[in-house]
Amino acid sequence: IFVLSIFIGLNSFIESLENRHTRAQVALERLKIQIENSAWKDRQNQSQILKSVLQDRLWAAPTPGLGEAGFERWLRDRLVQHKMEPQQLQIRRVPVISQVEEGASPNPLKDIQRMTVKIIMPFDQIGLIRFLEDIALGSKTLVVERLIARSGRNARIEMDVSAFYRSQELGDSGEVQ
Repeated sequence: IFVLSIFIGLNSFIESLENRHTRAQVALERLKIQIENSAWKDRQNQSQILKSVLQDRLWAAPTPGLGEAGFERWLRDRLVQHKMEPQQLQIRRVPVISQVEEGASPNPLKDIQRMTVKIIMPFDQIGLIRFLEDIALGSKTLVVERLIARSGRNARIEMDVSAFYRSQELGDSGEVQ
């Protein structure tokens, strides 16, 4: 009985090894076909196009201060356009990722910062809807992180809107590249 149980155990072990080997061979053949396929070049091109589209949607300026000023000017222009007067605009800027550890590979997000503005203004339903539409349909990536609308005697809106900033390099002629 002992020899028979060892034989059955070895047989099931060998079968499981054969199944793993067969699955590994099938996976290897699939991988070879994918590598030989030209779809990788197409995917790389698609990734590069998507990357450039996303970079164009970032708020860009030669310096962080100019980036904040441009973002604030855009916000004020849109609010005035919709007849809304902000009582307060406070912008803070923080890196998207924390500091890179020594010896780590360079992170492509290291130069990107999040600019978040806290807006406090009187409540205006139509103006708020139009302002949110501007944010949604704008050419830059803007995110409404928090929105509190209070009605009643002291009707007001409190909202946090974020944009993502990256520094633009200046060319030899002083123009933004």
